Amino acid sequence: MIYNWNIIGHEKQLMQLEKDISSGNVSHAYLLWGPGHIGKYTVAKKLASILQCENNFCGVCPTCLQIRKGSHIDTMEFENNHEALKIEHVREIISRCNMSPQGKYKVVILQSIGRMTIEAANALLKTLEEPPSKTIFIMTTSNIREVVPTILSRTRIVRFHLFPHDFLMQMLKKKYPNIDDEKIDQTARLSLGRAGFAIDLMEQPEKFADYLKLYKDISYLLETDNIVERFSYVENILDDEKRDDDTSNIRTDDFLNVMTHVLRTRMIELASKKGVDVRALIDMIAKVQDASSSLKKNVNARLLLENLMLN
Repeated sequence: MIYNWNIIGHEKQLMQLEKDISSGNVSHAYLLWGPGHIGKYTVAKKLASILQCENNFCGVCPTCLQIRKGSHIDTMEFENNHEALKIEHVREIISRCNMSPQGKYKVVILQSIGRMTIEAANALLKTLEEPPSKTIFIMTTSNIREVVPTILSRTRIVRFHLFPHDFLMQMLKKKYPNIDDEKIDQTARLSLGRAGFAIDLMEQPEKFADYLKLYKDISYLLETDNIVERFSYVENILDDEKRDDDTSNIRTDDFLNVMTHVLRTRMIELASKKGVDVRALIDMIAKVQDASSSLKKNVNARLLLENLMLN
């Protein structure tokens, strides 16, 4: 590849972006689509640096450093803060995009555009239909169904995928040659195929410890028949999410994702044994996936988790 993206995997997607740049066929709007924590936002930031840097993505010039810190005057970033993107945000974007860039482009990075209100999406659509000169939108989503279809039709979609465990193991060993194989294996498993999240776990020991404990806790909850313990665990997760001090690292969706992984691992292990019926595990996985889908529709989290614990 032409540029040093410093990202695990996604070679096909990165080569597509590089081809657009080298051929002068850069789209006015990209939508990076794929599961959460897979590296989409990192790619968006790198792409912005490549487009803006006068020194072929040197990584050390003021432009590259400012984009990395989120302070570049011609690069607007709207990172996911778990709040809605409202029409006033889009109006701010439009106003700034209509100003002449001091550098090469006006670049707008919008993370998780599914959180846009209808009014904001409609306002953005008008800009995407007739984008100001030298303006490029780089947007991300983990659920393409949440994106307004008319916006989809005006973007160049780049699809990102989860990675197999063996591939992540291989890539993590290359990136972290001094880390022992057991830690690499645990990280690959806990990441659930998400390369970006795997790097987070490798570089944040506290987060790794939290997720390893979560994996063990869920394994225990699946074994015990003690409903009181199960409900107490649900209560702790929900209480942690209510805190405003940023000390909670485990969210309800994390709990459901790891539970799905634990159940699938058990199903695969048992399916290899003759005469073992795995239909109960398949049914449990389906219930967890249903709960994950319902959670995204703002169904009561307590009710979802308590129903799971009963089952």
